[in-house]
Amino acid sequence: MPERKDFSPFTDDFIFALVMRDVNICKGLLERIIPETEFGEIRLISCEHPLFSNAPLTVEQQKSLKFDFDAKGVRFDAYAKSDKLWAEVEMQTYTEEHIGKRSRYYHANMDVDFLESGKPYSELKRAYVIFICTFDYMDAGEAVYFFQNYDTKNELYFDDETYTIVLNTRCDPEKVPDRLKPLFAYINDAEKVGDDPFIQDLDAQVQKFNTPEWRARQMTLEHLLEIREKRGKEQLSALIQKLLQEDRLEDINKVTSDAEYREQLLKEYDL
Repeated sequence: MPERKDFSPFTDDFIFALVMRDVNICKGLLERIIPETEFGEIRLISCEHPLFSNAPLTVEQQKSLKFDFDAKGVRFDAYAKSDKLWAEVEMQTYTEEHIGKRSRYYHANMDVDFLESGKPYSELKRAYVIFICTFDYMDAGEAVYFFQNYDTKNELYFDDETYTIVLNTRCDPEKVPDRLKPLFAYINDAEKVGDDPFIQDLDAQVQKFNTPEWRARQMTLEHLLEIREKRGKEQLSALIQKLLQEDRLEDINKVTSDAEYREQLLKEYDL
């Protein structure tokens, strides 16, 4: 077994993505975060991305990795589906992220993904966006923050069945619910596996992907992302030059914010 000092922990983006493809880990995590919730059977979704082709492909990523111009095409978070609900889970270790706006974006993506198949609004499932944070995003000293749409004036809940949960693993242990204490302890310190069966299984998966083979894959992924970022900047610069030459000033503003339109113009100019 590799020494712990060589490990990338569960909080690492790459490791989190791989471990969360295990349906038992994913479901076990959800059961601790949203207890007393009926999940149904989590649907097994395969991933065809070559970097992950040998992983236990049982949980769909929120968005499949794609190395195109759109930076938002890369997601490392897990997206679990069942006949009862949808749940998007993300590990967050950086305090500067705009979690509220990202939650809005993720909820929209889940709904659009479903409605594009021609289903009616009435069949939309309960949807959870969950951020496991290694810091207190709300700065209120709580372990769990649970958000849903609510009429503050009339004290009425809105029945859209969309929920956002933000966990604070750095919370005072005395305020952490018992069901989450082993998980929080492990996230904060990978040495604290303890005797909880679920955490032991989780740690075994983390160890499984801390191998030279998977480290090489991670390096390949990072290299491809660097290439894509460089290529994207070069494409955008070339496209803006073309638009300036043709005095298409309104299009310049649009291509910087509208990925679909940007792709359309890149094809138009054969870039």
